[in-house]
Amino acid sequence: MSNPRYVAGRAFEYRTRVKLLSRGAVYVMRAASSKGAADLIALWPKLPVADIVTADWFIQETLVASRVWLVQCKRDGKLPKLERIVLKQLAEKTGATPVLAKTGPNGRGVKFVLLNEQEC
Repeated sequence: MSNPRYVAGRAFEYRTRVKLLSRGAVYVMRAASSKGAADLIALWPKLPVADIVTADWFIQETLVASRVWLVQCKRDGKLPKLERIVLKQLAEKTGATPVLAKTGPNGRGVKFVLLNEQEC
């Protein structure tokens, strides 16, 4: 029998994948069993700058230069410092954007937080 926390975490990763695809990601790959620095890798099409600026689901005000997101899914929104550092280092080495996915208000939906340099 599966661990209930694992099942809930996996379900959140699948919901996050669906949300990314519905918001325009071209491809999203899931790393099974959380064996890597990122739970999901999302590939985005090249967007005109106007589309990025007006998109209401971007949390940060700065433009995202990368078309690749490395996404760490945490239902409670708490990303341990070591995991944050590893994710950001991998993103820096690959030119990707490190992102935290967490549940939205009242435990519903998915909210994306782009991890910038000041947050480490």
